[in-house]
Amino acid sequence: MAEVADNRKIAQTKMEAICSRREYCSADIREKLKRYLLSEEVVEEILSSLQRDKYLDDSRYAAAFARDKASLSGWGAKKIEYALRRKGVASEVIKGAIWDMDREKVSERMQEVVLRKWNSLSKEKDSEKRCVKTIKFALGRGYSYDEVSSFVQGLKNSKV
Repeated sequence: MAEVADNRKIAQTKMEAICSRREYCSADIREKLKRYLLSEEVVEEILSSLQRDKYLDDSRYAAAFARDKASLSGWGAKKIEYALRRKGVASEVIKGAIWDMDREKVSERMQEVVLRKWNSLSKEKDSEKRCVKTIKFALGRGYSYDEVSSFVQGLKNSKV
């Protein structure tokens, strides 16, 4: 029984250390705790302890994830939402993180990403194909069709 208690203490100390260095979501930590062969009850106790002591906070994680992916990776809201959902983050938390994103910065980043793709397709002679390829690319990045298509139409009309 002492071995189980030692294993729990080691796991908790290790999780506190990694959570103090960067943000993790509960699902990430749960996955890491599986390596310690702890019972589900002990895993839940450790997760609760980490949350209570502010080492772990899914809202804080989701906000940081959304901010980083939008500004650094050029992702749109849909792709961010999908990625957070795959990580097991609750829907309300995801909505909050998406809602808190700076809309102006996201729009500017979308324009940068789309313009870069548009320019990379400059050898495409058919302007409709160029538009379609650019829009498909932007949709894959998680941007909304309405926002992207109006921006691409503006590019097409301005002959950039």
